[in-house]
This record gives sequence, structure tokens and C-alpha cells, in this order.
Amino acid sequence: MRGEVDSFYLYCLAGMLLVVVGLTWFMLAAGFEINITHFTYPTSGLSLILFEPVMSGLITSWMISVCLLINGTLNTVKAFWLDNKYINLALNWLKIILVVLLILTITLVSASYLLWPLWASHNGYQPCPSFTLFFTDPVTTAWVTDIEICHNDKVDGVLKNNLHETVLRANELIENLK
Repeated sequence: MRGEVDSFYLYCLAGMLLVVVGLTWFMLAAGFEINITHFTYPTSGLSLILFEPVMSGLITSWMISVCLLINGTLNTVKAFWLDNKYINLALNWLKIILVVLLILTITLVSASYLLWPLWASHNGYQPCPSFTLFFTDPVTTAWVTDIEICHNDKVDGVLKNNLHETVLRANELIENLK
């Protein structure tokens, strides 16, 4: 049997394809490197590092978007061929995978939020007090090896965003000030 699919649904699926292609390009170009850099900050030996708990969900969120695209595609194919048991089986497995990925994302973000600060503290870092370095971003926190760095206006002037290059420039300034 053959069914029909609403054209609006197909346009949404095409838009989702473009989003997933863009996200995949970002992940291959920079996303994986950003994640690795963030997770290795506590062992980097830098005087100043940034903690962003949201970073731990970046990879799994990308995987969820890919699975949602596959789910939409399979639902479209299912609408065309209503009596295909293989598509139904694939959709059931995909639903299980999506639930597992969602649980994994929540677990990784929670574990990162709890364990990353412990790891940083173990390696000699301490968080900057409130209203010092990087206080305008409610999610990101600055961690330093020397608490005096938190009160340095020159370092605060250099640290305008949470990019790794900016963190390296701030660390270079800290080294020059010593």
C-alpha cells in the first residue's frame, strides 16, 4: 500500500537535513577539538582556564540531531510504504537509541558539572569569586592557579569571550605580568 506525505513535512525534513549538515560540518571543523580542549583544561598547566558544563553535551546533542533526521526520513518512507516491517523495526530501534542518547546527554552534563571542578581542584585550580573574571556569562566560570589573577583588570580586559585563543592570550598576559 502506498500513502501520502504532506509537502510541509517534506520541507521541514529538508530544512532539518540542512541543519544536520551544518552541525556536522561544525563538529568536524571545530566541535570535537573544542570538546577535547575543554576536557583537558585541568591538565593543561595554564594559569587561567574556563569551565563550561554545557560543553559535555555538545557531541551527544549532535548525535541526537542526526538520529532525529534519520527518524524523520524513516517516517517519511513509512508513509509511502505502509506495510514495511523493516522500517517499523528500524523506527523502534531508533526510538531506543534516542532515549539512550538523551539519558547519556543528561548524565554527561551532570557528571561534567560535578566532576570537572573536582578534577580542576585536584590539579591546583580554584574558581574565581563572584563578580570578578568572566562574571557576565552565567554558565562559564574562570578557574585560576593564583586567586590574584581574578582581580587583575588587564586580564579581565583580555578575557572578552570563552574562545580558547582568548584564554591563551590571557595566559600569555599573565606570564608577562609575573
